[in-house]
Amino acid sequence: MKQRFELCIFLSNIKHILHLEETLKIINKPGPELIEILNANQKVNQTSLTILSDYIYKIYGLNFQDHIERIYYGQETCENLIPTIDNVQKALEYCIEKGYGFTFVTPYVAPKGIREVRKILEFLKGCDEEIEVVFNDFGILELLYNEFSGLKPVLGRLLTKMKRDPRFSLSGYDMADTGLKNVSKVKKNQLVALQSSGIDLSQYRQLLKEKNIERIGLDSLPQGINTGSIKKWNFKVDIYWPWTYITSGRNCAIAAYTQPGKSFHPTDEPCMFQCKSYEYTFSSDKQMLNSVQQGNAIWMNSESLWNKIIQSGPNRLIYEPYIPV
Repeated sequence: MKQRFELCIFLSNIKHILHLEETLKIINKPGPELIEILNANQKVNQTSLTILSDYIYKIYGLNFQDHIERIYYGQETCENLIPTIDNVQKALEYCIEKGYGFTFVTPYVAPKGIREVRKILEFLKGCDEEIEVVFNDFGILELLYNEFSGLKPVLGRLLTKMKRDPRFSLSGYDMADTGLKNVSKVKKNQLVALQSSGIDLSQYRQLLKEKNIERIGLDSLPQGINTGSIKKWNFKVDIYWPWTYITSGRNCAIAAYTQPGKSFHPTDEPCMFQCKSYEYTFSSDKQMLNSVQQGNAIWMNSESLWNKIIQSGPNRLIYEPYIPV
């Protein structure tokens, strides 16, 4: 039997947690009329659920919902979407009731966001539970280290710098080989470079260990993950699937398009959470994995990379039923 990994579910919508069985429900043989009205997010929900369910049943003989050990709840890319303390409490209570571990996910933040996160950390600190906090901002790490040492810090995938590009997947690695004596060696070195990350730096690993970090987050990538590097790092590894983070910024193109007063620049206008209703899709002159923008972030559908991900031997698989917005 293959090494068993922890299966965790990452959700940013409290309703999806409180109705988890419905969130993870596979539609039996959906007709073309239903498929036609599903957006990219909803289609990937169904296809990835099927991949995950089939694999876990085949390898472990389990219903995949019986395999779930932990819930990740929160937001990675936008401080406007930081959940309320009330919703964090509801998510935590649900996890306690169901026997799941609980991990709170935080985004990169400005002063306003730090204040909101601090309030939630104060609440979590007072809970009689072992709680993890994923940080994607070194300011939040300092907050955890200096004021909330009882909460376990986890390095977020946004701070694991890797080469993220959906065009790597299907187009191959184009190379001008004129004059090269050992083409295969150059190709191998190219792949090593593409698979490298910030964690390869010994100074970075030392910094993380000094801050009591034992677990780090990685994305599913078309060029794959070097398993030898993972062993060398000596961290427990979370791998997120099927939505790979590509990039994000404080400017929100979705808000700019649907709320013209914002243009492409942040203003004092309140956020109307258009990211919950609208998405951009992208095309390229190269073959590529499908990419979607919701809110201020772009995500890549990496469900076709399933076999690569499992072969890399994650300690935890962080399954995202929907884009975490």
